[in-house]
Amino acid sequence: MEEQITFWTDPSTWVSLAITLFFVLIVWKKVPAIFAKMLDDRSKEIEEQLDNARSLREEAAALLAKYERDQHEAEKQAEELMANAEAEVKNMIAESKEQLSEMTSRRAEVAEQKIAQAEAAAVKEIRTLTVNVATSAARELIEANMKAEDHDALVKASTDKLDAKFH
Repeated sequence: MEEQITFWTDPSTWVSLAITLFFVLIVWKKVPAIFAKMLDDRSKEIEEQLDNARSLREEAAALLAKYERDQHEAEKQAEELMANAEAEVKNMIAESKEQLSEMTSRRAEVAEQKIAQAEAAAVKEIRTLTVNVATSAARELIEANMKAEDHDALVKASTDKLDAKFH
C-alpha cells in the first residue's frame, strides 16, 4: 500500500516553489537594489569619514609643526633673554663696582679733608690757647715787674701805634 507521490503532493515541489517565489518576490521588490544602495551609501559614508580623518590628520600635523616651530622660537627667545639678562647683570656688577670704588674714594677724600680740617682746627686752637697762655703769663710778669709809670707809658705807646696803623 504504498502511496504514490504526485508532483503536487511532493514536499520538495512546494519547497522549490516557495524558494523560487521568494527570489522572484525579492527581485520584483528590488531588494538587491536596495541592498546595493545601502552598501553604496555606507561606502560613501565611510569614504567621507576617511577623507575627514585624512584632513583632520593633516590639520593635526600642520598644528604640530606650527607648535614645534613656536616652541623652537620660544626656546630661542628664552636663550636670548637669558643671554641679555646675564650681560645686563655683568654690566650692573661692573657699574656697581665702579660706583663703589668712586664712592669709596670720595669718602676717603672727605675723611682726609675732615682729618685735615680737624688738624687745622686743633693747631689753631693750640695756637690760640698758647697765645692766651703766653699773653696771660706776660701780663702777669709785666704787672709783677713793671712800675705804674712804665705801665701808663706802655699803654699810651701801644694806643698811639694802633692809631697810626688804622689811620
